[in-house]
Amino acid sequence: MAHLSPSAIFSPSVARQQQAAAKDWNYVDNWLSTKFNGKTPPPFERNNDTLKALLALAALNDTADEERDLLARAEAKALQDLQAKEEAGPHTELIHSLEESLTREGQTSLNILSSLSVTLNQPVTSIEKLGRSILDLQVTSYDLDQASERVSILEAHLINELDSINALIGDLQGDDYQPSSDLTKQTIDYQRRAKALSAKLPELRDGVASISAVSGNLKITVQGVKLEEDKFKSMMETVKDLEAQVKSYHGLPQDTDLARLELESLRIELRDLTLQRDSMFEGLVERESPKKTRS
Repeated sequence: MAHLSPSAIFSPSVARQQQAAAKDWNYVDNWLSTKFNGKTPPPFERNNDTLKALLALAALNDTADEERDLLARAEAKALQDLQAKEEAGPHTELIHSLEESLTREGQTSLNILSSLSVTLNQPVTSIEKLGRSILDLQVTSYDLDQASERVSILEAHLINELDSINALIGDLQGDDYQPSSDLTKQTIDYQRRAKALSAKLPELRDGVASISAVSGNLKITVQGVKLEEDKFKSMMETVKDLEAQVKSYHGLPQDTDLARLELESLRIELRDLTLQRDSMFEGLVERESPKKTRS
């Protein structure tokens, strides 16, 4: 009764549960003692979940031990039957005499042939079947060598990629990718700008809404665009004409009176040059025209 809790003294059902648990723990302790060869197992937490897991493990272990013992007894019985059958066989003496009559090379060859038959799982010895099995083993060995080589190449690539990743991690952990010392100040500045933009957001939304309302009333057509394009081209021609007129007055004084005097002097000079050209033209005509002879 010393292992029972105070509540179990007044409750028979609790007492039975604790007795059953104590019996299970006793069984588990004995099983662990056998598995650790009498040594004390490592300390562990003793609760209901641990007890259930250990009981299940012990049951599975006992079942596996029983199956293993049963298989070992069956193999031993089969071996005894085979040995008894061989000893009672009519050709036993003949086989023994043949084995004793073999030379050392013959015994070696016979042992190699029997070992090869067992290895290749060929109970009935046949040179053709053994040769085919050996070829199959060579093909399998070649395939495994090829697969191993491919795995080695893949492993080398993975190692290179791992080195590259480690180098990249090292670069990312370097000083170039570390946050600046004034990161806190920048964060505060960004927060202040975000608050300012948030305050302006309603005003911007109203502006966008008003622009959308105005643009919604306008109807843009292809004819309207063509008309505006023609007006623009006409204005460009007017601008070119004005620029040509302005260039013709290039070099004149900025004062209006002076510009008029300059223009008048240029007109007089142009008139003189025109008269000089006409006189030269008349003289050229008189010189080149044939003279009439008197009869």
